[in-house]
Amino acid sequence: MFNKFFSKPIELHIGEQTFKFCSLSDFEFSLAGRTSVPSKKITSMVKLSPEELKKEALTIKGIEKRFVTILSKSIEEPGSINRALREMDPQIFSQDYGWRDIISALNEGGVELDEFRRISLVKYMQYLSSRQEIIKYLYSEKKKHTKTRAESDEGTGVDFKETLILENTLFEPLQRGSDNGDLERLPKGESVSLSLKSGREIEILLSKHKCKLIGGDKIQFVDQSGRNYTLKQGRNVIGRDSISTVMLDPALRDISRLHLVIEIDGENRMQLTDLSSHGTFMAARYLANQTL
Repeated sequence: MFNKFFSKPIELHIGEQTFKFCSLSDFEFSLAGRTSVPSKKITSMVKLSPEELKKEALTIKGIEKRFVTILSKSIEEPGSINRALREMDPQIFSQDYGWRDIISALNEGGVELDEFRRISLVKYMQYLSSRQEIIKYLYSEKKKHTKTRAESDEGTGVDFKETLILENTLFEPLQRGSDNGDLERLPKGESVSLSLKSGREIEILLSKHKCKLIGGDKIQFVDQSGRNYTLKQGRNVIGRDSISTVMLDPALRDISRLHLVIEIDGENRMQLTDLSSHGTFMAARYLANQTL
């Protein structure tokens, strides 16, 4: 995804510093360490009440939805990401690791920085996911110290219900095993290239729901209920939204509206981009080999 080199370095003026990047890989590497949560932020989060944690989780969820829409559209219309970022209030970006300054610097440039913008959004979404994981842990621990879930359920039921809602709709599940070996989550927002030989099939989990991809003259997607869909050349969106190429059961709330994008760019060749909250998982060996 990031192997494009430039004829001359591209300069970015971030804050009071100037950085030069010879390739997209250089830029991606500079952001890789900015996806965790700094200790100062964690310290401030520890002081929040359960209600404040819940409010922050909901805010992050709303921001993630906006980013997913932007990234999804940018796959089909690469130039759209420039306009979309400029229309966003820079204040929604955290000041941790200089994220706000990075986005502001990118907004100063033209279309030549569109790939930089896409990489930045991908990495910032990974940073937000890290924050959500910490919020989930803190929220759960604080609830334990007030009332047990059983006591809450026997009483008004409000605390227990709210905890379940928070865990089931706001946060990402842990990675899980499979008969094919340990599953690995696709990196959120990043495209993963695969070549699926005719007749081969692989298991793919959308959150916890087992689906399949089957190679052939045309690649087939089989959903959790066994329904078969023929994927078209170009962009295919898998999700609950009515605009999806493959629209899944709207009752499956842990599957995102725009969950997974599968781009078919040749015979049995495809790129998978996870845009979901609860993840898309494949056996790690598939991601390592990339030709099946």
